[in-house]
Amino acid sequence: MSTVLVQACAAEHIELDGTCTVPIWVEKPEQVLPPLSLAEGTQVALAIVLCWTVGLCFRLYRRAAQS
Repeated sequence: MSTVLVQACAAEHIELDGTCTVPIWVEKPEQVLPPLSLAEGTQVALAIVLCWTVGLCFRLYRRAAQS
């Protein structure tokens, strides 16, 4: 796999007009999470919504039981 480099600039080397006086090349970091397909993203979103819904139902049940 080939290395991908991106141009960057340290904060102290940026002029007032936004230009970089000393550009450097750094290796592009790899993604922390793998890219998801539409189906996988939908599954993750539904799992999150389901967890929130279950938690809300328990909270409402507990509130109703206390009164």
